[in-house]
Amino acid sequence: MPRIEVEHIGSIDKNKFNELTKKFQKEGKFLGEKRRFSMIYSTSNKSVREVKDDLVDIRVRVTNGQAEFTFKYGKWSGHHARKEYNFEFETEKFGDFIEFLKLIGYKKYVLMANTKYDYEYGGIVFSLVDVPNYCYYFEAEILVNEKDVEAAHIKMDKEIAKLGIKALNQEKFYDLLDAMNSRPGHRVDIEKTSFDQIKKKFINYF
Repeated sequence: MPRIEVEHIGSIDKNKFNELTKKFQKEGKFLGEKRRFSMIYSTSNKSVREVKDDLVDIRVRVTNGQAEFTFKYGKWSGHHARKEYNFEFETEKFGDFIEFLKLIGYKKYVLMANTKYDYEYGGIVFSLVDVPNYCYYFEAEILVNEKDVEAAHIKMDKEIAKLGIKALNQEKFYDLLDAMNSRPGHRVDIEKTSFDQIKKKFINYF
């Protein structure tokens, strides 16, 4: 039975990124670094607000050289709880997987590349995220059973406040996504832009 991903997301600047890095390195446990490229299915043309009520979140990504298909289900914002399924596959077949998705109707994507530094701190997994040449943000996550979702939200609210950071409200979360997605070349239709063109641009992640 899938567990529920309870997640809070918030913006931070470079100084806060560095401050939290030092704190987590000293007082938490480093879980690893993830260099990740994602193709996230999205039919929106200008804003995620166009698809804000969609419960299905489909993405194909490669993390530290390993490809996987990710399916998330549930409402999403800067403060959410969703079911999540992950299925690894051969990275060499990434292009084939995208072609398969195109044939069954999944043609429009937003592209995201970043590096995440994961730490366990206070019973929460914190990811400090560096979007190259653009911005920084954090993700705080706990995986729980459905009956424990509300308790997880309360726990994260308290721990995040102690760190001097906060989760984005829904509108600010949409604004952050729209800003990242609207960068030149980050919205693609794979009937017009081939996967080979996309891979060439993000080759360092493969």
